[in-house]
Amino acid sequence: MLSTTARLFCVNLISFIMGIFSELKTDIDVEPLKKKIVRDPVLSKAIADVRSGALYTKGGTRRIDDKMMPSTAELLSLYEKLVHEGAEREDQAVRKLLRKMRTKSNSGVAVVSILTKPYACPGRCTYCPNDVRMPKSYLADEPAAARALLNDFDPYRQVTTRLMALSANGHPVDKIEMIIIGGTWSFYHPAYQEEFLIGAYRACNDWQTGHDSRSEAYEDRRAYIRSLEERNETATARVIGLSIETRPDYITDFEIERMRLLGVTKVEIGVQHLDDEVLRKTKRDMKIARVIEATERLRDAGFKLVYHMMPNLPGSTPERDIAMIGELFSGKDFHPDMLKIYPCVVLKTTELYDEFLRGEYQPYNDKELTNVLIGAKKQVPPYVRIQRVVRDIPAGHIEAGSKISNLREVIARDMEEHGWHCKCIRCREVREEEVHPEDYVLIERQHETQRGTEYFLSFEKDDTRGGRLASFTRLRIPKDFTIAPLPELVGAALIRELHTYGQHTRVGAQGDQSQHVGFGRRLIVRAEEIAKGAGANKLAIIAGVGVRKYYEKLGYHLEGTYMVKEL
Repeated sequence: MLSTTARLFCVNLISFIMGIFSELKTDIDVEPLKKKIVRDPVLSKAIADVRSGALYTKGGTRRIDDKMMPSTAELLSLYEKLVHEGAEREDQAVRKLLRKMRTKSNSGVAVVSILTKPYACPGRCTYCPNDVRMPKSYLADEPAAARALLNDFDPYRQVTTRLMALSANGHPVDKIEMIIIGGTWSFYHPAYQEEFLIGAYRACNDWQTGHDSRSEAYEDRRAYIRSLEERNETATARVIGLSIETRPDYITDFEIERMRLLGVTKVEIGVQHLDDEVLRKTKRDMKIARVIEATERLRDAGFKLVYHMMPNLPGSTPERDIAMIGELFSGKDFHPDMLKIYPCVVLKTTELYDEFLRGEYQPYNDKELTNVLIGAKKQVPPYVRIQRVVRDIPAGHIEAGSKISNLREVIARDMEEHGWHCKCIRCREVREEEVHPEDYVLIERQHETQRGTEYFLSFEKDDTRGGRLASFTRLRIPKDFTIAPLPELVGAALIRELHTYGQHTRVGAQGDQSQHVGFGRRLIVRAEEIAKGAGANKLAIIAGVGVRKYYEKLGYHLEGTYMVKEL
């Protein structure tokens, strides 16, 4: 029990502090508040208390000096503490001002990227770096790779560290998109794949519980993974999407079944180029026919699909690269859902570096490359999201090729100067904008692939920037309902993705922007109508384990590894 004097001190302290965050109106008000805190002994004591209990601080060490200028993350922690104690009023505008790296949760989820251990790769690609500390194709000082190295590639530690960093910077982490990167996932031993995912799921399930599940014993890895998935359905950090990257020639029916048993919902495949001669010249050891078959197999199983494309390869030209992007979205062979564009650069630990020194390869100059990317973006349809237009390779590693790291900004300036707009999903997301649901209308688009029809259903608002996008779903109607890669998909249409953009709203919270206001529910109802009209017996959704409860509320149940509803 606190003494009367101590209680009076606490009351006086709260009264003194109360309202200091009401001074925050714009970004320029943050620095003066920091200086005010350092100068005032009561406020300095308050920020020191926040530091002493911090789980995460910059550089991984705990700061306790109350005279040190507080970080923005520490200001946010103090604000949250005062709101909890009733000394500050709830104000989302203050949270937005104090949230660092705001784009990290502007797409509606918290992205957590983790790297697998250094391991051999089945490929011989001439452009691929070979850092012995990393999985093939990665460098130790790329951001995600550096975090992995710091944590000895331990998945539990990688996930925990990332959740701590995101949370400390003001981002909700209850809805996690887990992205596993590093070499060719399908080439790793199955036992390692399972152990890696066990570590990742454990970290999410343990988040903010005070429990450490790493001491739990198990005999059957797959059975244990299933139990971890069940726990994650109601965890504080729910895995609503799980992504891996692999080669197209490793996509088999067996691999698809394994990926689903492990909870994978999105697959990134290295396509690089659509010219077999370019692939031969770069020792890709694969032909485009394998890409076409892998693409359709993945779609038949409901996976979301990301293509890695690489302009500027030996044997190609700027004109050929621009045409290549157009080919992706014509005909029935390709149509990826997302693109990562990684322009080729010359790195020292590659075979391509030797070719460059011999004068056999000359990369595009900055203007040529920029024109290629502008030409590419102009051809991307509204149902595709361009995840990246350049890989985050530190300039010190690049021996030849473009070192411009802000190519998106360069392209954005070109849009403004020449009056054109990229139609890709990323450029049209609502982000932090104010959203009035009644202003958004349902738009339906469709295109044909080899073995089915793809519907892109979206809620969009018409504007001068090409139509702001709030929410969408991808629906697949197979041409033959009797043929399916997995038994539970016989007779089924598939929802391959359901996503609502905008400010990340916590699970169970009332939506005040675009999330949790009914967009997703309305899209599913329309998808059910289309599927039933097309002759499907049921609708199957490839769902991350952490979002199963949402679909249960809409009448779906778990069948195999999919959420299914009879029509």
